[in-house]
Amino acid sequence: MLDQPKNDDGKSAIADPALSPEARQVRAHEIIRDHVLISMAAGLIPAPGIDLGAALANQLALLARLTKLYGVPYSENLGKSVVGSLMASSGGTFAGGALSLTLVKFVPFIGTACGVIAMPTVLGAYTYALGKVFEAHFEDNGTLLTFNADRYRDLWHKMLKRGKTEAASMKDQVATAAPKAS
Repeated sequence: MLDQPKNDDGKSAIADPALSPEARQVRAHEIIRDHVLISMAAGLIPAPGIDLGAALANQLALLARLTKLYGVPYSENLGKSVVGSLMASSGGTFAGGALSLTLVKFVPFIGTACGVIAMPTVLGAYTYALGKVFEAHFEDNGTLLTFNADRYRDLWHKMLKRGKTEAASMKDQVATAAPKAS
């Protein structure tokens, strides 16, 4: 058992054999949905840059949870690398859009309002696409080391579009769950 794959924390990265493939996919969907909601809530943070930092931390947590579900070894450095490769494969347009939305929050009142209105959907869509791409990759017995962003480029773009729809449909849940200002 010494040669079992391990995560950064030294724990085993072996998938739960009690889960059927169908149950694993249901659980993956639940994990992705949870993290989409968290990313959308991060988009509500009015402070520029903190929203993107919170979303990135959440996306790395999503990746860590999916690797655990599929029994794939996880390291944060490798996680950052594969998330970055996906962002680069989108041609930078998506990343540029998210960066623009966070920067617009520097404009008092109107800029902050516009950023807070649009950012949850953008961050939710990106998180959804990230989760779906890695779900597909892990279903194909892939690991973080074997991930090739070019192979998943078409799925990535398709999931970004679907993610925008999914995030838009979840906006009410995020708005009601977000703490109200007094």
